[in-house]
Amino acid sequence: MGIIEDSESLTVPFTWSLDINEVSISQLLGSGGFGSVYEAKYKNLTVALKQLHTNTKNKKAAMQSFRAETRPEVLSLSHRNIVKTLGVSSASSLDDKPCFIMEFVSTKTLQHLLHDQDEVFDEWRRIELANQISKGMVFIHQNGIVHLDLKPVNVLMTNDGVCKIADFGCCQYIEDSPNTPTRSYLTGTFAYRAPELLKGEDPTYKADVYSFGILLWQLWSREIPYKLQNHQVVIFRVVSCNLRPPLPTGFEIDNRYIDLMTSSWSGNPENRPTMQDVSDILENWR
Repeated sequence: MGIIEDSESLTVPFTWSLDINEVSISQLLGSGGFGSVYEAKYKNLTVALKQLHTNTKNKKAAMQSFRAETRPEVLSLSHRNIVKTLGVSSASSLDDKPCFIMEFVSTKTLQHLLHDQDEVFDEWRRIELANQISKGMVFIHQNGIVHLDLKPVNVLMTNDGVCKIADFGCCQYIEDSPNTPTRSYLTGTFAYRAPELLKGEDPTYKADVYSFGILLWQLWSREIPYKLQNHQVVIFRVVSCNLRPPLPTGFEIDNRYIDLMTSSWSGNPENRPTMQDVSDILENWR
């Protein structure tokens, strides 16, 4: 298998074991550093197949990402606002690359919506989208998982406007010890990472709340946070100077939205609301 060595053997829980010979690939949907995603068919069902790259330069990181996405706590997640994993294979065909299949949502992400000038984002649409995402995140936290890579590109959109959180390649199970073999140490995207993570501290659920605060800013501004700025300078200033994306100007915004956004990205995790608090506020928005 190339990437799976004796010291890093991949064990697939029987409940989610996938017969790779029943999968046929239709087309490539996208590719990243650790793997590629395809539209595929499995038992006449249209699915998304994510296949691990075996020729990546960072094999250890690729395996950490794959293991994070296919650990039982993640496979068990079943919620309207979370992409459901349907099966996993340590492979023995499709060129012998480990893979897993998920429900097929669409090729559109929240990022696409934000950058589509034909899409109208009024206050109620922002609240509705944020509310859906918050519900998915509450469920993730209730199951002991910290996502650690929440951002618009990892929120898939169905054709009827349902948000589904995807990509658990950086996630951690909150009860893992530092020595847990399946624990992931991948870092996610710097612009969405909480200051305490940038300082090397262990993640808590509040790290996801920080990411959600940045996402709220994007729903408002429709911009990329810290665009074209030096990454290392931004990281230093986020940690040392409490740098955050600038509040957009030129149109009115409810002060409650600003308060929720800025409290969510507070530099002190203890001052951030819980994801349940956030969801309750959005659910009762009037």
